[in-house]
Amino acid sequence: MVMERLEYDKIVHSKLEDIAIIDYGIVRGNETIVFIKAGQDGSMYGYQNKYLKIADSINKKYGYTVICSSNPFDGTNPLDNAMRVIDDYCNEQDIKDYKIYYMGHSNGALIGAWFGIKYPKIKRMLLVNGPLMYNWHKTKEGIQNFSDERIVLVYGSLDQSFKYTGLIEPLIDEKVKLEIVEGQDHHFSKDTFDLKTLPEKFLIN
Repeated sequence: MVMERLEYDKIVHSKLEDIAIIDYGIVRGNETIVFIKAGQDGSMYGYQNKYLKIADSINKKYGYTVICSSNPFDGTNPLDNAMRVIDDYCNEQDIKDYKIYYMGHSNGALIGAWFGIKYPKIKRMLLVNGPLMYNWHKTKEGIQNFSDERIVLVYGSLDQSFKYTGLIEPLIDEKVKLEIVEGQDHHFSKDTFDLKTLPEKFLIN
């Protein structure tokens, strides 16, 4: 029986200007980096260690590096901070070239949609239950301008943004996908749903 990881290989506490400290949990792996951004005020662990569990699963199955980030978001772009942490990690590990697969939940999904297009290293994005009730123009602009491999937006049918997903449908093309998961709420907590299946299905494969 393979034991689940109990802790990250490395933890970084990085100052975001004079606003907040962002915590990053790192599971060491290869040059493909899965970066996971929690929802508003979420920790790098997530409820019942869900992000650590996702990181452990991805690392064991694919060998990828996984970096999970807390989210004390106040409107300031936190991804410049994240990219510095990723660069420092790659320099430390002597990784010469890397690519990033971004996964964000709720407000973490909005951060990906709003700011992810600024970073050429981000090749794919999985945006889960990002709120559609406000600042839709920023989300729309980010989706439309994402020019790399693909961006997949996933909504549970019980999430409060589900009724607004029609806004996304005109944007769907060969790089933009919309996926609905029936019977799931904002936190994908129904019927012991395994959150680890989302990045494997929609981000990695």
